[in-house]
Amino acid sequence: MVRNPIQQLPPALINRIAAGEVIERPASVVKELIENAVDAGATEITVEVEDGGRELIRVIDNGCGIPPGELLLAFASHATSKLACDEDLFRIGTMGFRGEALASIGSVSHARIFSRTHEPNAIAWEVLNRGSTISAPQAAAGNVGTTIEIRNLFFNVPARRKFLKGTQTEYGYISEQLLRTALPMCEIAFKLFHNGRLSLDLPATTPERRWLAAWPSDFHEQRLPIDSGDAEIRLRGVIGLPELARPTAKYQHFFLNNRPIRDKFIQHALRESYRGLTEPGRHPAAILLVTIPPQDVDVNVHPTKAEVRFKDSGRIHGLVMSTVRERLLGSDLTPRAIPNARPQADDTQRNTMQQRLADFFRAPAPAVSQPLLPMPAGLSPVVMRQPPAPTAAFSLSTPAASGELTDAHVAEREAAPFAAPLSQTTPIQSPADAPLGDAFPVEPQPASPFAHLPTMSSGGKALQLHNSYLIAQTDDGLVIIDQHALHERVIFEELLTRIARGPLESQRLLIPITLSASSRQCELLEQIQPLLGKLGIEASVWGPGSVAVQGFPSFLHRLDPGEFIRELLEKGEQELLDLTEEQLLHEVLDMMSCKAAVKAGDPLSPDEISALLARRELVDRSSNCPHGRPTTLRLSLRDLEKQFKRTGF
Repeated sequence: MVRNPIQQLPPALINRIAAGEVIERPASVVKELIENAVDAGATEITVEVEDGGRELIRVIDNGCGIPPGELLLAFASHATSKLACDEDLFRIGTMGFRGEALASIGSVSHARIFSRTHEPNAIAWEVLNRGSTISAPQAAAGNVGTTIEIRNLFFNVPARRKFLKGTQTEYGYISEQLLRTALPMCEIAFKLFHNGRLSLDLPATTPERRWLAAWPSDFHEQRLPIDSGDAEIRLRGVIGLPELARPTAKYQHFFLNNRPIRDKFIQHALRESYRGLTEPGRHPAAILLVTIPPQDVDVNVHPTKAEVRFKDSGRIHGLVMSTVRERLLGSDLTPRAIPNARPQADDTQRNTMQQRLADFFRAPAPAVSQPLLPMPAGLSPVVMRQPPAPTAAFSLSTPAASGELTDAHVAEREAAPFAAPLSQTTPIQSPADAPLGDAFPVEPQPASPFAHLPTMSSGGKALQLHNSYLIAQTDDGLVIIDQHALHERVIFEELLTRIARGPLESQRLLIPITLSASSRQCELLEQIQPLLGKLGIEASVWGPGSVAVQGFPSFLHRLDPGEFIRELLEKGEQELLDLTEEQLLHEVLDMMSCKAAVKAGDPLSPDEISALLARRELVDRSSNCPHGRPTTLRLSLRDLEKQFKRTGF
């Protein structure tokens, strides 16, 4: 192997290497030039691009401008007006500070700077840069501020230019970058033109109006503003209701001292704040702006300045988590029911529906049974459905006034007869010779079919639908409640409250339940032994390849102890080993609550419905089950009137 001598790289090659770190695509150029315009004190910034930024990027601002004697230094490597001494590097208060952006951009493009200062009688000057070949400043005519044109990006780096995406994709990156940079700077007006057409217009406005520009319009009414902090740190922004959570973090935007950033601590704090309010794997919508003393954060971690390092990351994490969680717990998170919103059927669903329709029309007509009522001549009889047979009522545990279930109450529940359905339609029999038009004799009915229905604490009536949902009247409409999801949340919160007071009361089993287990499961069982003790579960390794359950919480008498421990060990072997103690506690309580709650299809008596609705008013986060699914949907009178096309809507 031939050894090459060590030599100093030429400046042009150095700048191209730096461009590879800072300039990834046209959106990177837009970012650097906008940040320079912001640091120049501009109040109006216009960005013009052509062909997705390949052919032209022009940024125009009305900032302070660059004196003609400094124009050549603007293209020099590591030349900047934003740092004067070593200490300035540890208290960065500007958007840009490295002094290498323009030098890197000029080395891979045809660049032009056109600038004029605010001094009286000042004229504009321009400098050209052709791949690091810089011309002398020349006098020109123009407005106060700076205009920078970048043409033929990557003209001398064909490999980089070849890997650029399509025009619309690159333009999308530019639009997203401009919006992200503009969100915290509500006092600056931004405009974006693509191929001569205005595509984004952000006039100077109030902070919250500017923040909401990053969200779809249907998000705007489902937001909660936040504003908190201490003597040194301030947290502002808006957060979305749990129903706005999406499969990706597209609608999450974090800013530090007006700089868009990515930070795992803030993202984790936000995710933990929504734990139990959103489904796993979904990301809440949020726009969070953190203001912190510059000396308490290092923004010089990454060349693109997208990642930062906090002096006290735990403090930031705690502030975000406490602020967001407190705002959520203090708000009504019940989502609105949208009658017109229908999920789009995929191809498989469409094919299935088409096949069913075809089968329906090919099938022979059903035989018509003898009508129960005499029919007028010329009318076809109608087949009347028989009401379903009554089913056994499911017993929902209704705690006594002390909050515990008494033996007498249990005995009363077990001795109670099956509950009759809430309503039952009986076919009306009439005499065969009754003349048409005469009134048919009917059985006497109660004055109101809703007289015996349970009521909410607000006084509205409630009923059960399909043995799965509860329909309850409110002051301004109605709510539809998933009985399983709501009961699951009630049990979860009660378990949390009881564990906070001490370990759950355990009931010893007369005969221990033994289960087979792998060595890994036995190891997991020993690892979570302290947690199981808090939950009132007595389980231990019982010889090689087996475990024994000797005690189980008396509060959860409806659960099968052996089945619960088996599922816990199987799930834990795959998912729970790397969780913290608090996360593990929540996961186990989730399992307990889900298994102990009433199920869809379980009929409830009026007393049980009333008890469940009463608990809904007392528990926190009753709008979502512990897994994040909604427990309740709200339908207002206004929504109903719109659906029925009432006058004025």
